[in-house]
Parts: sequence; C-alpha cells; structure tokens
Amino acid sequence: MPRVTKDINDCLEFIARQPWGNTADRRRDIFRGIEGVQFAPKRNAVKARRRSTGVELRRHNVAQFAIVYAYFEPDAEFPNGVVSIRGVRHQYVRNVFAGVKELPPPPYRAAACSYAHRAQ
Repeated sequence: MPRVTKDINDCLEFIARQPWGNTADRRRDIFRGIEGVQFAPKRNAVKARRRSTGVELRRHNVAQFAIVYAYFEPDAEFPNGVVSIRGVRHQYVRNVFAGVKELPPPPYRAAACSYAHRAQ
C-alpha cells in the first residue's frame, strides 16, 4: 500500500536527519516488527475502531516506531486470517491512528494492500 511505504520512508528520513540516526538498523526494526505482527496478530489489543467500517486497529510498538494494523479473522477466502498493515509511525506522533486510511470492504481488502499477508 503506498501509504505504508510513504510512512516507512518518512520515518527513515527523520532518523537520517538525526546525528545518532542509523537507517539500516531502523529499517530492520520496522520489518522485524511487521514480521512479529504477522506471526502473532492477536498479541496486541484493539486500540481503535473505525465506526464507519467496523475495522479494528491494533498498535505494535517496535524500537521507536508504532506499527498500526488490522487483523481480519479467518474466513473461507483466507483460512489463516489476514494481517493488513495500515501505517508505520514514529512514536513521537501524538496519535498514531490519526490519518490511517481505510481500504475498501472485502473482497478487495487483501488485493488492495501490498502489505496484507496471511497470518501464520
């Protein structure tokens, strides 16, 4: 999803501007966090619910970042469930859920998001 890629790039650009910044390590932190979410999507409690769509957003903290994602329970189309990464924000952001965009309703939810993966 272009928004997630932009979020990641924005975070890494912020880190690069800092004298202590190490973008390679922070990129690794972000992608390890994404893998962690895929491995155990229910580990984090629901922190926000989008009233208009009913999508429940969760937050996974990794290093200095917050990964915002939605987990869709298993169904006939996705028997393992679906993890959909909705945003990656630096933790200095007051509300990491603000500005998180919604995807169209199923069956487009996985096809529209390049970071949607089957949960294990």
